[in-house]
Amino acid sequence: MDLDVIRRGIDALREYDTDLCCFGAREHRYRFKPPLDEAALAAVEARIGVRFPADYRTFLTRLGNGGAGPYYGVHGVRPDGDWARFRPFPFAQEWEPPDQDDEDYDDVMEAAFEGLLPVAEHGCGYRSHLVVKGPAAGQVWGDWTCVGEVLAPEAESFGTWYHDWLESSLREVLGDRITATVHDETGWSVDRRLLGLLPPPPAGGDAQPEVRVLRLLRRIYPALYERRHDDARDLLAQARAVGAPAAYEVGIALADAVLLREEGRIADALTTVEHTIPRCGWPFEKARLHRLRVELLLMQSRLDDARAATEEHIAHCPDDDFGYVRRALLLLMTGDLPAAENVLRADAPLGRGFGSVSHPYPADRAATALRLRARRLAWECRRWGHPTNALRFDAIATSQSACR
Repeated sequence: MDLDVIRRGIDALREYDTDLCCFGAREHRYRFKPPLDEAALAAVEARIGVRFPADYRTFLTRLGNGGAGPYYGVHGVRPDGDWARFRPFPFAQEWEPPDQDDEDYDDVMEAAFEGLLPVAEHGCGYRSHLVVKGPAAGQVWGDWTCVGEVLAPEAESFGTWYHDWLESSLREVLGDRITATVHDETGWSVDRRLLGLLPPPPAGGDAQPEVRVLRLLRRIYPALYERRHDDARDLLAQARAVGAPAAYEVGIALADAVLLREEGRIADALTTVEHTIPRCGWPFEKARLHRLRVELLLMQSRLDDARAATEEHIAHCPDDDFGYVRRALLLLMTGDLPAAENVLRADAPLGRGFGSVSHPYPADRAATALRLRARRLAWECRRWGHPTNALRFDAIATSQSACR
């Protein structure tokens, strides 16, 4: 296990997944528990008659005795647990459990789980186990037997299993943040030094056309983020050439409009957006198209058209907070600060919105949603030349009693 990569990756996830949107992050919060003492771990191993795989031992003693990791987090080892000696895990290939009506079902199931150490909970009774004894020792196996499904290998080692999760989480979090930044939706940015932690998407290969298009689109936004417009244009051409189903043309058109905006071709970008909106049936992409349309109208100083487009955005995407942010912005542009603040507090559907652009769903969702809208509006104020008003909404965004 590369401990330096893991530590830097977890630090990046903690910093950039501020709303804990990745699956299971609300449980472990990208934190490790205190490491386990080597002597305490050796004592457990002596009791069970098995030495744990080296990568799992390293995790427990150098990173933490449980915490941040796949699913709801990695389980630690309880030194004071009721340990018994482990017998060998009997399988080396996928195993399907017997019918629950079989007479010997309980005995067979008990024997099937010998030599396994649970390392993570997926939820709904699903688990990941580390094989610590037997022909598959060192591997991580997934357990879906609670619904009559298989017990099957997940990864060749604990280290591979953990690194795979870290890479996919970084791709999700940093990729979403990069995409949101390119769309100018948040005012956030990603430390460019962390781009080295973001693995490239898998090559297209022989994947289905829709998968190949999605992989190409994921590569376009990092290219735009780094101002590699020629590379982005080449990736767009490749995406169009794939021949994916018509539904995927919307994503291609959206990326094309963003590239046109970055190239300064505002009128062409607006034409692309207005042509695509009627063909878009996916709520999230439709919301982004409406956001971009209003932005482009503002870039052309067409305030009346931007106001009409904002109301259309809210009518078509009532759960997208950004429409209300823009409604408030346009009120600010006419000098009506009280009305703008009332929009944030009253007009918007508190606690609702699209999650993957960092909208959380916590227990205090009303207050949190208001702070998010205020943060976005502060960014919009700075972007469109109203820095003084931005300070007011910065204060709301950082307030712990915003909705009181």
